[in-house]
Amino acid sequence: MDFDFTEDQESLRDAVRRWVDKGFSFERRHASAKAGGATRVVYAELAELGLSGLVVPEAHGGLGMGAVEAMVVCEELGRGLVNAPYAFAALMAPRLLATAPAALQEAWLPRIAAGEVLVVPAIPERQARYRLDRVATTATKAGAAWTIDGQKLVVPAGDEADAFVVPARIDTARVGLFLVERAAAQVAAYPTQDGARAADLTFRAAPAQLIAEDGLALLEDAVDAGIAA
Repeated sequence: MDFDFTEDQESLRDAVRRWVDKGFSFERRHASAKAGGATRVVYAELAELGLSGLVVPEAHGGLGMGAVEAMVVCEELGRGLVNAPYAFAALMAPRLLATAPAALQEAWLPRIAAGEVLVVPAIPERQARYRLDRVATTATKAGAAWTIDGQKLVVPAGDEADAFVVPARIDTARVGLFLVERAAAQVAAYPTQDGARAADLTFRAAPAQLIAEDGLALLEDAVDAGIAA
């Protein structure tokens, strides 16, 4: 079995490494943290390299790559201490949207791939203690429409994102996944210890678009991908 990187994977590594070496010096990182930690500009530069579409399917304008390429990219971003929300926005969010209804995928995945929008998961809750099945946020259906009520904490780049993927309890047995646009959330933002930004989100009858009614396994899979990254 051949565990060597392919020529394409090595080229990808070289491209990311060159950007880190030239475009993200320690001085730039320090200045960004000192200014409050906003990272949307940094993420836009990664998008220009095509990295925002790394795992987005080719049918939606992405590169359609997988875990090995994600590892290659994240090794180089980690080497440079790049504090953009790359794993959340470019790896986890597309993974969570991959099983959404076709219309929702078509509305968001091409824009994620192009770096036009920033979508991040909004997962942690105060009493969850990192248990993904402990979800107090609730989803209510009226006709064909859904609304969300609850709070999510320490959401990466929460005040810079355009939308969130939100786990919410549908009933005692099911945790659904929903896409909620930023305008529907109350956002309380703050800098984080690592020089980036996060936000606490409050949803009160927030309009939501259903991704999956039984989404816990999808959420666990995406979190595993994020941890690996």
